[in-house]
Amino acid sequence: MPELIDLAPNKSLICKLWRIEEGEVIMDPKTELCLNDYKLFLNKKLQHHQSQFLASRKLIELVHSDLRVAYKDNIPLLSDNRNISISHSEDIVTILISENKGIGIDVERINKKVHSIKSKFLNQKEINYLTGDGETKRLTKAWTAKEAIYKAVRKPGIIFSENILLEEFNNEAKSGIGKFVLSNQEIRFKLYFYDLDDYCLTISQEM
Repeated sequence: MPELIDLAPNKSLICKLWRIEEGEVIMDPKTELCLNDYKLFLNKKLQHHQSQFLASRKLIELVHSDLRVAYKDNIPLLSDNRNISISHSEDIVTILISENKGIGIDVERINKKVHSIKSKFLNQKEINYLTGDGETKRLTKAWTAKEAIYKAVRKPGIIFSENILLEEFNNEAKSGIGKFVLSNQEIRFKLYFYDLDDYCLTISQEM
């Protein structure tokens, strides 16, 4: 049996997570996917990418069997006009749904490789307070937070280190604050942090 988890931090959000098990049969793509999804499935050549795709569609089906997802400018849109954000990392797949705009979700496996890219997505102030014991986890949490805000903002040309800013947090934090800033525009986001064994997951919601 797959591991299914509901994570929604409040009633305005639906969040479901699927942990894929090795050799698991998630669904029959030929008979259970709609035509558009089946075409997308066939474009995915690696087995784990196929499994992630099927798990995301199964999670959407668990919300409502008639729901379908389409893409406009690479942004997923639900058939009932609700907003959706989708994320996956290795064997974790998760979806976030809301009637409200300004939502995003991201999940990443904790990996030391994040150290090599921290200067690309963090400003110096953020690097300073994230440095120290447990740094790899904090960096991963910060990366998921910025990715979640990026998905919520849905604007091209965003520079993570300049346009997405995080207030200070630690590894024990269950929530935080982030903001998107561009010229005279500022949008604040509530962040919800989840620790999933060796993964970090963050939900962003516009305040």
